This record gives sequence, C-alpha cells and structure tokens, in this order.
Amino acid sequence: MKPQWMILSVVVIVIAMLSLGSLTFAQSAGSSPASNTPTAIDSDSNPTHRPEVVIPEQYRPTARDLANAAASGTSTVYFTPQDENTSTTILFLYNTNDVTSTVGLQTFYVNGSLTISTTVAVPPLGLVRVCADSVSTVSASWANSILVNFTTFSAYAKMTVPAGVKAEGYVAWDATGAYDPLVVSQTLPLRFSTDPATVFLPSVQR
Repeated sequence: MKPQWMILSVVVIVIAMLSLGSLTFAQSAGSSPASNTPTAIDSDSNPTHRPEVVIPEQYRPTARDLANAAASGTSTVYFTPQDENTSTTILFLYNTNDVTSTVGLQTFYVNGSLTISTTVAVPPLGLVRVCADSVSTVSASWANSILVNFTTFSAYAKMTVPAGVKAEGYVAWDATGAYDPLVVSQTLPLRFSTDPATVFLPSVQR
C-alpha cells in the first residue's frame, strides 16, 4: 500500500502545481498591457491607420459628374473638424440644383500635407449627410450616410462647393464611436470661412 500511497501523493501534487500555474498564467495574460494595445493605440485620438472613407454607391461621382465639376464654378470653404475618441463631426450638403453636383473634400495635417482627398456626388435637390463616426440609428433620414473618419490628424479641412450647393455642420460629443442623432444632444456649430486665414481666431491679415 505504501508505494500506491506515494504515487497518489505525487499525482495530487503535480495536479495542484499545474492548476496553480494555469491560474497564474491566466491572471498574467488578463492584466498584461498588451491585451489593451489595439484599443489604446489605434483610435481617433491616436490613429495608426489611414483615415477611413466609405461613400455609398449613389453618392460616388461618375466620370461625367467629375467633368462637369471641373468645368463649373466653385467656392472654397474652410473649417476645422473635430474627431477625437469623444467627439465627431457631421456635415450636411444640400443641392438646390436640378442636376447632380460634386463636392470636393480635403483635409490636412498640421504641417499642411494632405490627409484625406475625396469627392461626393450630391443628387439633384438632395441632402447628403457626412459623419466622422459610423452612424447607428433608427432614423430613416440618416440611412446611407457617408463615413469620413477625419481622426485627430485632420487639423483643418477644405471643401470645394459648386454654385447651388449649401453646406452646414456641427461637432457632436460621441464617446461610443457609433453616432445616433436621436440620442446625442450636445453639439457645437462648425465655423466655416471662405478665407483660410480666418479659420482660427484671431484673424490673421496677410
């Protein structure tokens, strides 16, 4: 009986040591900073990826739309988007024309280099919504909204607006990353300017 008792004791000790080792490893893995790395590093406030732009098919300009845009008169409008982990920027583009109008949108790093460059086709007498976060809402009017993830690297932005197209926008406080206009109530109007020197206050005379 003694050899069997000793063997049983050894087996119990080995099982206990393996269980303790597994528990220690699990706790270590759960508390490791590496487990939070993707969330901590890759975000709107600290992006490591290129800004995402998702334009639904009906708002993508055709070759004809782009040719008409190049031949028509436009105005250049400047603004400063805000797109941190707790905020998002929303733009409204309303076309009063009876033909499709194409709006150009570019953003820039603080050093002036290009961050985003895209175009949006606004349907005749149509309204297009652009949001820096994905939109999740039951509001039917927000269906097929455009995603332009400015991120914090878009220090300022420029829109090329054809005659007959009106633009408006605001900043919303959104900590979820999925914007719902029926839930978020804290907003701040964007300040647009046709003079880039006046986008930031005080105005700079050049």
